Amino acid sequence: MKNQSDTVSRAFEMWRASDYRCAVTDFLSPGEKLEIYTEFCARSGNGMERCFFWGGCRGTERGAAVFLPEWFMPENAPRHVMPLDEERTAFFADFLRDNPAVLQEIPIVPLSVRGSGFRSLGHRDFMGGILSLGVDRAVIGDIAVLSESEALVFAAERIAPFLESELTKIGRDGVTCTRLESDPTFNIPRRFEDLPVTVASLRLDGIVKALTGKSREDAASAVRQGLCELNYRECLEPAADVASGDVVSVRGYGKFIIGDVTGSTRSGRVRVLCRKYL
Repeated sequence: MKNQSDTVSRAFEMWRASDYRCAVTDFLSPGEKLEIYTEFCARSGNGMERCFFWGGCRGTERGAAVFLPEWFMPENAPRHVMPLDEERTAFFADFLRDNPAVLQEIPIVPLSVRGSGFRSLGHRDFMGGILSLGVDRAVIGDIAVLSESEALVFAAERIAPFLESELTKIGRDGVTCTRLESDPTFNIPRRFEDLPVTVASLRLDGIVKALTGKSREDAASAVRQGLCELNYRECLEPAADVASGDVVSVRGYGKFIIGDVTGSTRSGRVRVLCRKYL
């Protein structure tokens, strides 16, 4: 399993190689993208200017770091390079649409995985079915569940033929895996469940308690054990502040967006509207 230093080192290798050709890493988690961004800013001044984070279309969270040669760089590209910057991603999507030769240099393939329709399949089912084949997580990007029987999966080009031939079962359901034509301007759909919660304060352990149903002590313990992420980074401090727009992940329970405070109770507890990724 790769660690963060391996990820950063590989990104620097790709950056150096991109002097002569388009260079692309494997898929990165949002946390890994933030790590690369931080390290490049610290060690390489303007090294990120030729980098775009790309997951196969707009709206993806997992994505490869794509380093373009200087002569490929569009002159009007947004200069800020934050990993989750939607403006820069939208610009790159339009650029790839207008420059198919560059799109062909990025080895990311969209796949349709479709079940029988007789069983309900969720994100965990599709992910489990893929990983049960021994596939490395680094070659799989976002999995967007389009319905109870179909998902859109982004995969590295090198693993796509294997998935097309070997991904025939998810649980007890038979599935087909078919390659799709790339459409960089497609915006990946997201499904959420609204979760209104009430907390004593906007501390991480309190939010985890409300989202998971754990006791306050167990929620704080989960944070200290490294089972929780705040904005895609491990957070070991139960008293860490949480704000609207933050993303909280709890291992075994899923990922949540913290919404707006909607009011307070007579006892002074805070009402917060959260959303869970489906």
